[in-house]
Amino acid sequence: MKYALGFTVHFFLIVSLCTAAEPLVPAGWDAALAGDQVLERLIPVTGKQVKGAHDAEMVLWDDHAFIVAEVNDTRAGESAGWPEIYCAMSIVNLKSLKVEAVIPFARSSQKYENETLPVGACFVPRILQHDENTLRCFFASEQPGKRQAQTWFVDFNLSTRAFENKIQKLKLKIASGTFDMQPQYFHSDAVASGFRKPAKDFGLYLFDSFKNWGDQTYIAINNFAGKQNALARINDQHDTIEVLGHYNEPQSAQLSESAINRLPDGTWMAICRNDGGDRNYYFTTSQDGHNWIEGTPVTAVPNGTNSKPTFDKFGDVYYLGWQEATRIDGVNRSVFNIDVSRDGKTWQRKYRFETPQSFQYPTFAEYEGAIWLCVTQGDSSPSRKERIMFGKLEETGVFASQAGMQRKEKPKPVVQPAVMQPGVELFTDRQYRLQEVPELLKGLKFLKTTIEGYEAVCSDAGTLYALTPARRPGAASRELDLIRQGFEKVNLPEFPLFPGEINRVTTWRKQVKQGEHLRFQKLVLLVMGAGTSVEVTEATPRSKEEKQAEIKNMERLADLALVPPVVNTSPLPEYDSDKLDYGMTIGIERTPGGRLWACWVAGGDSPKAFFVLASSDDDGASWSRPRVVLDSHSPDHPIDRSILVGNLWTDPLGRLWLIFDQSLHMFDGRAGVWATVCENPDAENPEWSKPHRIWHGVTLNKPIVLSHGEWMLPISLDQRSGFGPFKGCFKELDAQRGANVFVSTDQGATWQHRGAAVFPDPDWHEHMIVERKDGSLWMLARTRKGIMQTTSTDGGRTWATPSLPPQIRQPNARFHIRRLASGRLLLIKHGEKIDSHQGRVQLSAWLSDDDGLTWQGGLVIDERKGISYPDGFQAPDGSIYISYDRNRSTDGEILLAKFTEQDILAKKLVCPQSRLKQLISKATHAEKETKRTPE
Repeated sequence: MKYALGFTVHFFLIVSLCTAAEPLVPAGWDAALAGDQVLERLIPVTGKQVKGAHDAEMVLWDDHAFIVAEVNDTRAGESAGWPEIYCAMSIVNLKSLKVEAVIPFARSSQKYENETLPVGACFVPRILQHDENTLRCFFASEQPGKRQAQTWFVDFNLSTRAFENKIQKLKLKIASGTFDMQPQYFHSDAVASGFRKPAKDFGLYLFDSFKNWGDQTYIAINNFAGKQNALARINDQHDTIEVLGHYNEPQSAQLSESAINRLPDGTWMAICRNDGGDRNYYFTTSQDGHNWIEGTPVTAVPNGTNSKPTFDKFGDVYYLGWQEATRIDGVNRSVFNIDVSRDGKTWQRKYRFETPQSFQYPTFAEYEGAIWLCVTQGDSSPSRKERIMFGKLEETGVFASQAGMQRKEKPKPVVQPAVMQPGVELFTDRQYRLQEVPELLKGLKFLKTTIEGYEAVCSDAGTLYALTPARRPGAASRELDLIRQGFEKVNLPEFPLFPGEINRVTTWRKQVKQGEHLRFQKLVLLVMGAGTSVEVTEATPRSKEEKQAEIKNMERLADLALVPPVVNTSPLPEYDSDKLDYGMTIGIERTPGGRLWACWVAGGDSPKAFFVLASSDDDGASWSRPRVVLDSHSPDHPIDRSILVGNLWTDPLGRLWLIFDQSLHMFDGRAGVWATVCENPDAENPEWSKPHRIWHGVTLNKPIVLSHGEWMLPISLDQRSGFGPFKGCFKELDAQRGANVFVSTDQGATWQHRGAAVFPDPDWHEHMIVERKDGSLWMLARTRKGIMQTTSTDGGRTWATPSLPPQIRQPNARFHIRRLASGRLLLIKHGEKIDSHQGRVQLSAWLSDDDGLTWQGGLVIDERKGISYPDGFQAPDGSIYISYDRNRSTDGEILLAKFTEQDILAKKLVCPQSRLKQLISKATHAEKETKRTPE
């Protein structure tokens, strides 16, 4: 019977190779040889008709293995969007190692006695022993973009070896109640804890193996598409999964597919797959299973890649399994390591599996003194997801003798250079043939290898060309990788490398040096100039010098963000409301003539972001179609240039400022705050100035005017260097990172840096400043702990140590604070109480008469879920206007609330002109979301 015992010790996220006095692994142990021995004894267990198989789990009982997997009979690989994928159980005799039966149990549209499954893939099965006579099998039924996925379960009778003809919906217990196990409820629970990524309607899975501690059974769950993770517990009836604690930080990473365990001192630890950046794994820990520290890579796993990890304990030894980025013969997921430890801190390598058949998504189970495994492998498809293999890993804890044994020499694939001429076969693992050749490349040799990616080394220096698909939806473009590695674009028209619009390529060139290494994922074709030679080599870690050179190349690319964007004052019909698919508030403002202007983000809280502005001449009762757009994207750029945050502000001279950031990708490590100014915002055809750059960083909130006339602008230079492809860029700015303040003494003609505050765990800062009655400055900022505060008594030059403000409690979300004409402070936050919140719900308004020491009122502006990002102003008649957004990626609503101080104190609308939930804009065009499936 499958089980995992309890374990734990506090884990400081500083993991190293084992240096203990009594090492677990004997001297001279060859982990790769040990892996070879295991590979030789694995047997296939999927049905003979199966073409694609993946992601198996198992229970061992009564000398048999009961293995469940997702399979299909039509093609190699898998995807949540393939309705032909079904779930099947293979029964294997542990003594004879014979497959006794293969039994399908869940497929699209299958009719059961009590239910009929909808159309869609039956995906990611899991299994546990329900009682002495029953195995319970779980699976997700999903159809991305069409409906909410649902996790079901069906029981298998061990006596009759048959499945029941009934299925049941698995339930999900979260803080707000118990629901069907669907992605929307998992997402809402994470959002209440500060999660900011958009909801997905598929991808919610029981992912890790079920593991027992004490009398409880636990499992890691995740939404792969949504990049969500949580520790969960299944109840004694095995029909409800209870979420205990989410671990999704840092959200700048793309974390999913985790494995959990407990260390000897009771600390929980999770290893998480990462689909962002260098794709290495992140580790996180928790003392109670509810609150988790921010994850980080560790030194013992230096070069992992995005694939399922494992984390088990057999006897008193932990087994940590992880996919290495190294590729055998260019095959993805062809190296998998198993490291062992007694304490979860220090690790030694026990097994290293190296095979061009791949070794991916394994799972392990112990039975009567032996550890068994099942794993996904394949022979020829790029994914290598063709069958499930099964066999014994070891007698538990034993190191099999290696005396007199050596690894068998594996023949290297023969990779012959080919010549650039129409009709030649391009890749070793595809039959695509070259369609067209520009004159510049005709007759040159190219490196013929896998389409999936490879590492090459230059053996003879010279000119090297690279061909990669142009950036367009669905294309495997690696233009950014080419720039990072020093290639420059050649002025040649696109041409079709092989048939298909997404396979039209651009041409790049570089002078390569002997010994220089080049690393690419799908799809780059290298063409060698006269006398130049490159060849495929085994993957190696990048050197420090290579990393620095790549960072410098990316910093040069980031200079594209120094070019001012064009203010588009004729955006229709391209940017009309029916073309917009997203809505995130930026700000709202009133002109001297009474016109209202609103600005919001379209495209996504992502590198696709751009600004849209609309106006209202009837006090917000109706709104224009988009009048102004700031969109700095260009098909000529190898990466998105985004405009993501900013604000609107009417200055004391009556001019309307649009302040915005511009960056490559989400954040290139430097970004930049820009402004365009409209001198006539009440005119029929307002005119906007050419944007000018103020400084680095971003700003989300309006400037304020200090009592002595200075204008003060909050600017955040994020305390992390760049994200994603720009990670590590602009380190020279590190000393200036923080919640900066700039001042202008010449009505915005110039701005000077005044000072900065540094907050613990900031999240873009989003800081706002008010001048207190005693002349001091009070800054509030957004952090992962909620709102934090600091003060300055010297005009913003220096700032006190940050702390939590009195009373105010707020999730990790934007807030709004300002001085009103009455002298009171206005605060817009989440929560119907000043000292508590329930996540991004219950947007409420509060007043303070004592500069923020105490607060009164609590008018709930909007009680619904998915509301966020308030901004506002006060009109001359004292009315308060607040804009905010709701369900950015689904409803895409930008909303307006108008109320008064009397309404706030009454906790309800008492003034006849007040109104709530008034629509400014709604994204009426929802693009089909990109389907991302477990791999």
